[in-house]
Amino acid sequence: MLERYCDFSVPVEPVLVFVGVSELKVVATQLSVRVYEERQVAALAPLSGVLTADQVEQVYSVARHRQAWARA
Repeated sequence: MLERYCDFSVPVEPVLVFVGVSELKVVATQLSVRVYEERQVAALAPLSGVLTADQVEQVYSVARHRQAWARA
């Protein structure tokens, strides 16, 4: 949907982040969805993304546009 309003491919991967859990067991069958605890999210910051800063701003702008989601 985002690609319809952006002039570039917008890769999306499903992620679940659990906050305040005492224990989290992730099994290998859940590989299609990344699962993190809250403290693990900060470790993702140093990773280089696939979008430029300008592309991130464009995706953010499109994602906040109500008409874009009305046709989804």
